[in-house]
Amino acid sequence: MSSQNNYIENMLNNEKKRVKAFQFKLLSNWYWFALFGILGLILAFVYSYYSPSTYQAKSTILVQNESNALRGKDFFDDEGGMSGINIQDHIGVLKSASLSKQVIRNLGWESSWYLKKPLYNEDLYGREPFVIVETGIIANPKNIPVYVRMISDEEYLLRVEDLAVGGGNTVNIENKGRFGEVFENEYFSFIIEKNEDLLVPMNVEYSFVLHDLESLSLAYVGSLEVNLAEQKGNLINLKIRGTQANRLVDYLNELSNRYIDYCLAEKNKISENTVRFIDMQLDGVIDSLRETGHLFSDFQSKNQSVNLEQESNLVLSDLKRLEEEYTLAERKLNYCRNLNRYLSNNKEFNKVENSLQRNFGEERVSKSILSPSVVDITDPVLNQLVLKLGDLYSKKEVYSLSATANEPNMKVLDKEIKHTKESLEENLKNLLVHAENEMIEISRQISRVRGKLAKMPKIEQKFSNIKRRYDLNNDLYTFLLKKRAEAEITIASNAPNSQILDQASLTSTVKVGPKLLINLALGFCLAAFIPFVFIKTADYFNNTIDNVSEIEQETVLNVLGVISHNKYKKEVLVSKRPQAAVTESFRNLRTDLEYILSDQSQKVISVQSIISGEGKSFVSANLAAILAMSHRKVLLIETDMRKPKLYKLFGLNGQIGMSSFLEDKESFKEIVHPTQIENLSFIPAGPVASNPAELLSNGRFSRFMELVKSKFSYIVMDNAPVSVVTDGVLVGKYADVNLFVLRHKYSRNDQVNYINKLVDKGSFRNVSLLLNDFKYEGFNFGKFGYKNGYYKDDVIFHQNSLKS
Repeated sequence: MSSQNNYIENMLNNEKKRVKAFQFKLLSNWYWFALFGILGLILAFVYSYYSPSTYQAKSTILVQNESNALRGKDFFDDEGGMSGINIQDHIGVLKSASLSKQVIRNLGWESSWYLKKPLYNEDLYGREPFVIVETGIIANPKNIPVYVRMISDEEYLLRVEDLAVGGGNTVNIENKGRFGEVFENEYFSFIIEKNEDLLVPMNVEYSFVLHDLESLSLAYVGSLEVNLAEQKGNLINLKIRGTQANRLVDYLNELSNRYIDYCLAEKNKISENTVRFIDMQLDGVIDSLRETGHLFSDFQSKNQSVNLEQESNLVLSDLKRLEEEYTLAERKLNYCRNLNRYLSNNKEFNKVENSLQRNFGEERVSKSILSPSVVDITDPVLNQLVLKLGDLYSKKEVYSLSATANEPNMKVLDKEIKHTKESLEENLKNLLVHAENEMIEISRQISRVRGKLAKMPKIEQKFSNIKRRYDLNNDLYTFLLKKRAEAEITIASNAPNSQILDQASLTSTVKVGPKLLINLALGFCLAAFIPFVFIKTADYFNNTIDNVSEIEQETVLNVLGVISHNKYKKEVLVSKRPQAAVTESFRNLRTDLEYILSDQSQKVISVQSIISGEGKSFVSANLAAILAMSHRKVLLIETDMRKPKLYKLFGLNGQIGMSSFLEDKESFKEIVHPTQIENLSFIPAGPVASNPAELLSNGRFSRFMELVKSKFSYIVMDNAPVSVVTDGVLVGKYADVNLFVLRHKYSRNDQVNYINKLVDKGSFRNVSLLLNDFKYEGFNFGKFGYKNGYYKDDVIFHQNSLKS
């Protein structure tokens, strides 16, 4: 458990180190973030400066559940009324595309004019340079920009680019036209007239678009916000955003007015249907009344006076009463039959359903059911069911403006309509039976009374019949006029359930964009994100060694530290630049090696590398020099006999050296050369040998190592790269320390794994690693031990701080 905890802790520490290293990398590239950030600020400012201003217009509508206007029932005590509409129905009407389309058509927004600006086309609403009139001869293409430039007081140049003509083909149009005359070709037909209220400059190109009202209305519906001011209140807020403040104000005000008109029309619908029905009935009653009036007048003219006896008066009174009852019962029976037939006829209901889909502004013939009170049916259940069915269809008409047939609310409403129809049909069956029985009984009574009347003199009987018919028609005429007056009073007194509380205006319209500070912040962040992505991507695909921590994560071998970057031209510089940072790096390395080689018998240091170019020759030379500067005899041996270059650093020709000694061509004294550095001797590689591996393994090199150990305090050997040839492996067997050099941002992480495999195979022993050519990157304060300026010309890196 303890080992698992240690593993997790090491993993977390390594992850923290990786994150911290990436943070240092970001900080070291601060100038890229600053540069791109400034560029982003500039672009954001330019965008904000040239972008169109965005405005928000608003208005408020108050919705009341019931109009407070005086209704006809207050005069005639008629039953009825209208229930309030749910507030969500009002919101649905305001958001309907059909209402928006009617608003756009009323405002005359079939076309719009624009002036091109750097980043957008400016809407010239209210400042249109020209007026376009469609002839209607052909359907002009919609939503296509048409460019117009006035070239004289009478002519203009019209241009259209990439007009789709079908089959995937496009055409370009450029023709001249005359103001006030029809411009017509196979694609367009319209008249362009100059706006006399504006002075239009010459050779300035404007553009206009003929809108598709369907798509334009949907666009406005999409940008319109309709919501409640308070959750439980009746105030509806309307908000809309756009680049033209005047256009937004006009749209909201026209939308509010059309909505109010719609609400009022819905309230007047039943009353208007009642007046229309009564007018049709009055035509027949007036004709009957006129005919019976003429008969009554003619009869009185021929018969100057008629004295009716008391019995005759009573019989006539009874007959008149019975006939009135019969007429009322017949009217009730006909109403019930018609209503039952109406409910049973699916075609009539389909017409009602289809009429719900018509657009606003079109004249509609309502199929609403008349109230039973119109024909003096006082049955409360029937009256309530008829009114309820009418209200349900009114509500369905409202829902159909913004909902589809498959939505839950519509399905619930359809079920309620079906249930109401079934209840109404059951009630009508009972009423039909009752009305038929009532008519049979009245007919029997009328027959009995007429039998009595037959006994009267014929002239009295004829007079009674004429007077009775006249009185009956007169009473019916009076009744219908009363009902018509009630309906007209209701229409006159009706007020919409909603009213505009606050109209949209330029004063209440506020500018909401572009927001400079937000754009600047977004521009800076987005621009600064570009170098972040680049650095992150480069870091992801970069497999070179970036710091000591990466080496420590890949191996358990000893990491001695780093050698800082050499910014001087000199290769062997520790003696000439004693206060340089790179010299201090070699002093730290010398201290660590002295600690490792504390035993007097351990003197041999073999400097190795995996590939060429990692700086092992540079490390070998300066390591040997710094060891010699501590007053110890040091021998530097160039054992890379394939591609030697150390001899050039010490001014030798390389003709005599290690290869000639191993070939037994030269003696030991002849290959050892003193150097300008006190206590430092140097053996060059000698002539390039064809078989260095064989020379190193012939036994002479082993005797050579025994000899130099007795003569020098330290022996430093510069070897060939071990991944290329086996020379370094052969030499490393004689070393007390095999120092593998890795170069900062040059060597790869997999090279550390390669060193681990060599150690596991036993090819090397006492292996330590060294990171060479470490370049200081700004803000990496945790990686160095001495501040800038402690030494004269550089920043000094401390090994212990690098390991932490």
